This record gives sequence, structure tokens and C-alpha cells, in this order.
Amino acid sequence: MGFKRAVENTRGLEQAYRPGLQAILSRDHSRISCRNPRTITGSVNLDSALTQILPNEPIWDYGVGLKPQSQEEKAVWIEVHPASSHHVDEVLTKLRWLKTWLRTRAPQINAFPPEFVWIASGSVALPATGPYRRKVASEGLHFAGNHHALA
Repeated sequence: MGFKRAVENTRGLEQAYRPGLQAILSRDHSRISCRNPRTITGSVNLDSALTQILPNEPIWDYGVGLKPQSQEEKAVWIEVHPASSHHVDEVLTKLRWLKTWLRTRAPQINAFPPEFVWIASGSVALPATGPYRRKVASEGLHFAGNHHALA
């Protein structure tokens, strides 16, 4: 089963799948690139799709299906969020929510190998060798700075 079908089979996301990166809001489009756009199998804006049915949850921003040549399809989970020490716990709360939601409410999507990415929505105030970056990395979250190139 591919990313598209897995998204469409998930409660709350039935109509949320978009080809390519079309689910990414225009304000965030310049923050994400891909050398070979044909490897993108689709995208979903979790926040806009799930806010109605989960209004009080810390919903993650985006999911992108990616199938690099001769590799298995994976899901790249992207959060675009301010990047300072004041925001680390908030983003990690959203990451924990996403992992729980995938496991309990989106098992078909959860079957794809995941990659979790935080992209800064503005200036970055997280020193590369500081404790906050280590904390983020220890949770399995890749901090990409202001831009992430899908590979």
C-alpha cells in the first residue's frame, strides 16, 4: 500500500491527500525542496485536516510520502515552528503527540519508515552544540534550520 492510500484510509484524512507538495502551505513552500520531485508520492497537511476533530490537540504540521529510487517508500513528518530554547518543549510535545497518533489512529501510515524534521519558521536561536539540540536529537527529531531538502 502506498502513502496516498494509507492517508485516504485514515480517519480525518480521507480528503487531505495532495499530489507532490501541494498540501504544504505557500508560506512554508520555500522551506522544503527536493532534488528529484518525482520521488515525492504526496503530502498531507495534518494540522488543517485534523483540527476539526481534534481541536485541543498539539497537531503536527505536515506529512510527505517519499520514495527515493530503488528504496522503500517512507514518511517524512515536518513541523515548521519557531526555533529557540523556549519552543523546544512545545515541539517535542507535538512530536510525542504525532508518534502516539500514528501508532493508535493511523496504523497504515505508521507502517512507513519515518523521518521527523523540525524546520525553523524564522531566526534560529538554538546553538548547534547546546543542550537543547541534544535534547531534540535524543527524541529522534532532526533540526533542519530554515530549510530541509528531501532526499
